Amino acid sequence: MYSGQWAKQQIKVITYLWRRQQLRMLNEMRSHVLGGGMVATLQKDLCLPKNSLCATQRFLSSSREQQDKYVPKEEAVNHEDDDILSQNLNFKQMMMYNEEDDIIKKLNACETSEQLLNVSEASLGQMQKEHVVQTIVLLWMFRRLNDVDNHRSILDKIEPLLMQYVEQLNVNEISTCYLYIRKMGEENSHPLLQELLTRALNCVENSDVVGLPALSRLIVGINAGRNFFTPMLCANFIRHLHAHVNQFCTDDEARMIAIIMLNLQPLIDDGLMSVFKQRVKTLIDNGEISAAKPKTIIKILNMLNMAVWSNRHMDLIRDLLLTIKPAINQLDANDLKIISRIYQYHMEPACLQEPLSLALEELLATHMSPETLACYVPFSQPNKRDTLTNAFKALLASADSWKQTNATGFLFSILRSLKISDTKVCNAYWNGVLNELNAVPDNETHTSFLKHCHRYMNFNNNLGGTYRHMALEKKLSQMCMRAIEHDVSGRIPYIFARLASFVLAYGHTPYSWKKYPNIILSKIINMADQFTVADCFLISRGLRISLEMRYRYQTPQLANMQLATIDSVLTSCADRVLADNQLNTSDLNALVRMLSNRKTLQNSVVYHKTLQKYKEIQCEDLNSRIMRDMSYNFLATNYIVPEVLEVMFKYVQNHYEHILGETVEKLLSCAYNLGYTPESYESLEYAGFILLRDFNYMSGLSLVQACLALCYYKTIPEELINKVFCVKFIQRVEDEIQMCYSKATYPERVLNIVMQLNRSVCLDFPEANVPWFQQNFIEAQMSKRPFVETPFNSDVKNLLTTVLKDESYFRCNHTTPYGYQIDFVINFDKNRTPLQAPAETTMLDRITKVAILLLKLDSFCANDLNALRGPDSLKIKHLEMMGYKVLHINEHDWNSKYMNAPGAKTKYLKCLLQISN
Repeated sequence: MYSGQWAKQQIKVITYLWRRQQLRMLNEMRSHVLGGGMVATLQKDLCLPKNSLCATQRFLSSSREQQDKYVPKEEAVNHEDDDILSQNLNFKQMMMYNEEDDIIKKLNACETSEQLLNVSEASLGQMQKEHVVQTIVLLWMFRRLNDVDNHRSILDKIEPLLMQYVEQLNVNEISTCYLYIRKMGEENSHPLLQELLTRALNCVENSDVVGLPALSRLIVGINAGRNFFTPMLCANFIRHLHAHVNQFCTDDEARMIAIIMLNLQPLIDDGLMSVFKQRVKTLIDNGEISAAKPKTIIKILNMLNMAVWSNRHMDLIRDLLLTIKPAINQLDANDLKIISRIYQYHMEPACLQEPLSLALEELLATHMSPETLACYVPFSQPNKRDTLTNAFKALLASADSWKQTNATGFLFSILRSLKISDTKVCNAYWNGVLNELNAVPDNETHTSFLKHCHRYMNFNNNLGGTYRHMALEKKLSQMCMRAIEHDVSGRIPYIFARLASFVLAYGHTPYSWKKYPNIILSKIINMADQFTVADCFLISRGLRISLEMRYRYQTPQLANMQLATIDSVLTSCADRVLADNQLNTSDLNALVRMLSNRKTLQNSVVYHKTLQKYKEIQCEDLNSRIMRDMSYNFLATNYIVPEVLEVMFKYVQNHYEHILGETVEKLLSCAYNLGYTPESYESLEYAGFILLRDFNYMSGLSLVQACLALCYYKTIPEELINKVFCVKFIQRVEDEIQMCYSKATYPERVLNIVMQLNRSVCLDFPEANVPWFQQNFIEAQMSKRPFVETPFNSDVKNLLTTVLKDESYFRCNHTTPYGYQIDFVINFDKNRTPLQAPAETTMLDRITKVAILLLKLDSFCANDLNALRGPDSLKIKHLEMMGYKVLHINEHDWNSKYMNAPGAKTKYLKCLLQISN
């Protein structure tokens, strides 16, 4: 991330850079690869200190990918509506002058570009600066109306005149001309644009306060085409921005400030953002920002939703989304898609789910495209999946679909959201991606192909490695290696991490059967101190995939040595991040994911130190996204932090109207599996309400898992039981199984959870009158999984034989009527004498049934061997309800040192069973 401190130190140097001579220099250098020589030149010319070389390499790159790191896709794709006045205003209202001047009158009377061409030709010798500026404004208006026949001819005539008046223009006129000429396709290398920009930057530097319209025009114009790194070029804008943020009071001013802050993100500090947010909240409260002015809300949302800080602004993002809710049906297609993407990322507030779904469904009926379908699929109900899948197949088969902007990205979102595992459909998509890559010349690819690497790794991971597209893997690996070895992107840490991750994962390099490429290992070592948590996560994910796919059965010795070296780099990064006092919840979640990817690090000191950090972290930035990430981490690591879990349940209780059912399910499943019970059952009651509210939008598996957790807490609403145990819902689950990703594991997983829920409802809620219908499933599972005796089981069995004198006094691996497996069952009479299993049921009231459960290490939380997890706790409770006295033996205690003493285990069993001899 761009360092704010470094920025402040370099502001004067940066300002000096963008004079006329330097502008020309950068435009000339744009056509060359930014290599070590260029960086050295910049360092020399700017008098930068040596320790800023890395920052220079990282942030002065002119590549599109470098710029897109700081600017969201919506802004990167389309800036045309960032003009000073609202889009709702008539174009004629955007004109600069209304004087009663003959030429101005003639210009204003023009209705087409042809008329404008005739007027400008007739008045060419009499035009003053006002006439030239007005001509440019009108020309841009006609271009916006797709009247582009004469724009080149007019520009050729007007530009020489404008060059003569550059020194006479004020900052508003300069910004207007620069923005519109730039948007009409003129390159920054054009002498006129260089003069305009140099003059504009001088005005910004020397003026007391430059108005927001001029600042926002300049920002948008400079950022068009991504030729400059905007935060550096516009460093002097910050002084003016501070002045405006402290006093703005209209929605239009808020919109322009949002545009400026979006483009200057690396230079925006917490104090400035805090003031802006507070004033925006005031404008919302007094109705100045409302659903009647959606453009302002969308611009502010775009700025707040930038990945580098979006988690810190969830409260205001939620307020803005709630404010725009009444206007959802009136939004144009582009704005509706933007809102849906922001909502999908944050998954709040829940009340937007239905109106967005309806609005996108209406849009889909009239504008079927990859982008529209990608926006709609996450909001669709499960029963519409077949229809949407057919629509997706039709888009894949259409050549026009692939020609649309970012088609591969939108088609991938659909493919992943619909969880399509059909090999033919998957091949059709990835073949299209491969064709797109082959159609682009090698010298024009830059690193845009990395988006395909990222998508392929995610998709392949979702399918558990069962799907491979070898031709695409080989093509992408070759492109990654070429960039690593010969391109400047291979020297930029965050880009290198993405390149290396794919190569590490899939190989397709010389000697890939026995090692990773040496150049990748060398660069990982050299860049170790520059990697962020996200970079290390990408590298660790690549290693995990390689060990699952390439070295599943045996890891070569050379690869093992390389893995040990990379692990040391990941560890050092983790230590460096943990030492940061500003560590937030999102970074900690990413750090845990990174370390979890490497099994060799899961018993390391840094791994446990990282998990313990959860006990210290302040969850001030808690939101649905962070809750899902933390729930996943706790569940995956088997690590319990009661304080954090309680904070998340409190969040559900306080924000139940905003939280989605899928988010609640993640938290409930996490708490149930870790055996945590919230302090107040009120949050569980709200959870049940949320599940009922979102029932039609949730997957069958999520609903069943959430219901099982609520059964554990005995707080499941009767209405929810009735909705789950009905023919319609069972059919819905069966349909999901038919369309699932992984046919090898998913169906059995779903059916097993349904069985557990059926058992829990039968035992805990007999008043619900739900029948037990899982006996056939249990018998089928038992036949597929024969009992395998473990050393732990065998050891206990042998000692039980010694203690009870005869094997006939206990049964091994006993199955109860509701499908619970009991390791050992012993029957005692009233005198505590063991009995053989009674034949008559009439004796059952005269005996004590003792169930001995062998609890392995994973039956307890990893950081608390006394914290029994939910499934085992529920099993004990249910066995007691069925008449068993439940005893358990902890594997950790059984294998401890004091139990290895002669006779210790025998004595332990006698005490446990209360046998005196």
